[in-house]
Amino acid sequence: MKIAYYITSHGYGHALRSSVICNKFSRDVELIFRTKVPEVFFRQEVVRPFSYAPAEFDCGCIQTDGVTVDVGRTVATYSERADKNAVILPDEVQWCVDNTIDGIVSDIVPFAFEVAASAGIPSIAVTNFTWWDIYVEYCVAFPRFAPYVEEVRRQYGLADMLMELMAPMPMEYFKKKIPVNPVGRVGKNIRDRLFSEYSLPKNKHLALIYTGNFGMDAIRWEKLEQFADWEFLGLYPLGNSPSNYHVVSKRVFRYQDCIASVDCMISKIGYGVYAECLLNGTPIMYLPREGFAEYPVLDRAIVKWGGGVCLPKNDFYGLNFGDALGKISSLNRPLPLKSDGAAVCAGEIELIIKAFSVP
Repeated sequence: MKIAYYITSHGYGHALRSSVICNKFSRDVELIFRTKVPEVFFRQEVVRPFSYAPAEFDCGCIQTDGVTVDVGRTVATYSERADKNAVILPDEVQWCVDNTIDGIVSDIVPFAFEVAASAGIPSIAVTNFTWWDIYVEYCVAFPRFAPYVEEVRRQYGLADMLMELMAPMPMEYFKKKIPVNPVGRVGKNIRDRLFSEYSLPKNKHLALIYTGNFGMDAIRWEKLEQFADWEFLGLYPLGNSPSNYHVVSKRVFRYQDCIASVDCMISKIGYGVYAECLLNGTPIMYLPREGFAEYPVLDRAIVKWGGGVCLPKNDFYGLNFGDALGKISSLNRPLPLKSDGAAVCAGEIELIIKAFSVP
């Protein structure tokens, strides 16, 4: 069985959960990633053989920083991309034929489902929201975008199945759905190794900061030093080099192990951060995301879970963390959520594609 896995180029969250699922496929599955997410990312996260065929068919949201969408640029970029897709559809169908693709999985490239339908092969969506959910709100300010958004809805409707990840949008345009528990990486507690690596006093609290790699340069990160009871870790260097912040190397520590070991995650929220905090029982301090329809759903799910504190954007950018860190310190750490979501996704995808090929 040969599967083409189309992944949006919007950030790495979609690629991360796709990688976790792909690691659960049977050995006889041949896998091709069809995306512009760099191949090196999959080399780090996928522990099975795969091929890589770079291509880009959507743009997600164009952002000005980690939480703010440039709606005008998003509308223009996606419209241009969709016009190109309409022209290259026969070429992409031929690519599937030439590569003997048995089925397509998409997270959450709309065009992938049109390719599958035109090629006569099954397609499966894996997501908790779609670009239609995001883009439909943009039509108020950009009425000319409406035909493109309706085309996105039509393309999603071509999918044979939706693997509906926990904390989903309604997505009623999919014909069939299978609810799936959270998909993400589960780490090991390496707290003692972290204290040793950075020579930290063991009476300190640990927090892991994920800012992304753009749009937060104006924050005066040196103010982290006011939180004397906390030490902070992260993948990226911060401006003004606060003495209690330490850059984590992914060559030394697995990121999911860091998540499992700290007292708090500090981040914007997307599906990946939400799922991995639940799976590792790690409290999260987060800031709102404007103009992103997925945010209220995830926010409600975190409130129901009880392990998160939402910090207003001004307080986050001003590093007014004191009350939130105090609240998190007083919380009972949530128990890690046991989930077989990735295995369920992988197994159902294989069954759907096999059933399609039976005469």
